[in-house]
This record gives sequence, C-alpha cells and structure tokens, in this order.
Amino acid sequence: MGLSTLRSLLVLPAVFVCLHVSFTQELNQTEPTRGTVDSGGVYNNAVLGMTIRLPGNWQLQNQGVAHGARDPGCTGPLCGDPEIDIAMIPGRSATPGYRVFLAAWKLSAEYRDRHQYPLKWFARSMTTGSLGGSNWIPVGELSPIQLSGRSAYRLLVAKPGEKEVKACGYVSEANGYVFLLVASADSSAEEAALQTAIERLEFTKSSR
Repeated sequence: MGLSTLRSLLVLPAVFVCLHVSFTQELNQTEPTRGTVDSGGVYNNAVLGMTIRLPGNWQLQNQGVAHGARDPGCTGPLCGDPEIDIAMIPGRSATPGYRVFLAAWKLSAEYRDRHQYPLKWFARSMTTGSLGGSNWIPVGELSPIQLSGRSAYRLLVAKPGEKEVKACGYVSEANGYVFLLVASADSSAEEAALQTAIERLEFTKSSR
C-alpha cells in the first residue's frame, strides 16, 4: 500500500491545532474509558492498560480536543470522534500552564495489521499532519521511541520564532487502540518534566 493511499484513509486529529480551547461538552465516556486521576497526579486508564504519574496534582476535564471528520461517507480508521477523548489540567497546587490530552481510536482488525498500516504513518498523520493552521512548529523530526517497551513515535514542537520546546506528542497503541498523547507547558523546563513523566508511563502486563 502506498503512502497516498494510506493518507486517504486517515482523518487528521486537530489536537495540536486546538491545545488551548475550553472544554465544556460532556462526552458519553464510561469511567474505564475516560480513566481516573488521583490527588497524587496518577492517571489510570483501564481500557488502554495505561498508568502515567504526572508531576503535581491534576484533574480531568469533560472533553479533550481531538475530533475526526463527521462526513458520513468517511470509512477511514480515524473517522469521527475518538472513543477516548480527555484533557487533564493542573489542580490548585500544580504549575499553571500544564495541559495533557489523550485521544484514542478503536481499530478494526484490518487496521491493526502493521504490514499494511505501519504505526509510523498513523504517527505522521496524527502529529506532523495535524499541525497545519496551528500555532506550533516541529523541533526536529518525528522520532521512534519506546514507551514501556512498546513501539511509539514522538514529535516535539515549539511556538513560531522560538527554539524552546513547549509541547510534545506521542503516538502508540494498546489493546486494539491507536492513541495520541499530547502535553504542553508554558516553559521548556515544565514541558521537560511532563515529557519525562509520559516517557515513564507503564502498561499493565495484560495490555497488548
């Protein structure tokens, strides 16, 4: 399958474009889907089998920012809103300016075939491919990394005219979902703390 064919099947999430919108709409997400965050800043998502230990105190918002196409004729793997779509913001004692977003799409067996649909092409579309029209520019290339021993890709971004990294995006998969995890901060030092926390995330042994 060529790259152009794959791109025609993907709908670009707008996470990087919409990092600073407000979140007011209630989503139909169960607690396992939405996940929980405790007073110590530990976020758990049972559906993805994921645990992230964030610095400081955090709270969940009703809605994240990743939205796919609502075209009824769309048949790609990222069409429509993701099954998991949440945002986390700091609690009272945490550093202002922190933001973490998580969006995950449930994939059919066809789109879990990494020979036909490489994770890298999902990652390109969900990170660099969603930057158009946003106030972010890439810092370096999309990089392959490991998250808890699992294949993933990372993109670092900055504001136009700046060199300091202010946000990071990660694409990986778990339990049949492909997910996009984005973190942003007001300073490069704060962003680095979030980046470290995300790259130390853990998957349960039962997750795949």
